[in-house]
Amino acid sequence: MAFCFKEVSSITHKLTQKQQRFVDAYCSVSEFNATDAARRAGYKHPNKQGPENLVKLGTVIAQRMESLQKKTGSSIMNQQEVAERLSKFADGSIKVQQLANNGKLVDAPISPKDQLKALELLGKSYGMFVDKKEINGNLDIEIGVGNYDDED
Repeated sequence: MAFCFKEVSSITHKLTQKQQRFVDAYCSVSEFNATDAARRAGYKHPNKQGPENLVKLGTVIAQRMESLQKKTGSSIMNQQEVAERLSKFADGSIKVQQLANNGKLVDAPISPKDQLKALELLGKSYGMFVDKKEINGNLDIEIGVGNYDDED
């Protein structure tokens, strides 16, 4: 499994190997799909046993998710950090290392193509390039109220 944490909790020690595999599988997939986790853990009837395990093992799963969030929370960039990094790429203030002809790494400016891409991504994140189309015309709608057959 991609994420394998050893919990100190007494609840974790009471899990069977299959339950532990279920928790590992459930917490390691991005969709958090109980049926898929049960299938990956080796249950014979994953459509039934997946949701059952989700209820039975909810506390352990919550602990695992909290632990995972603490470990990865600091390494994930937030929206402001992404915008700042893209801005630095766009204005060329970040240098990249390239291999020179003599085989040594040298600092080089970001290529204009990469600067343009950073500007494009930054503009998209701010919604600057939304195409708006205006449609003009007359639309005549008649709504008839009257006696209609029940068959229609």
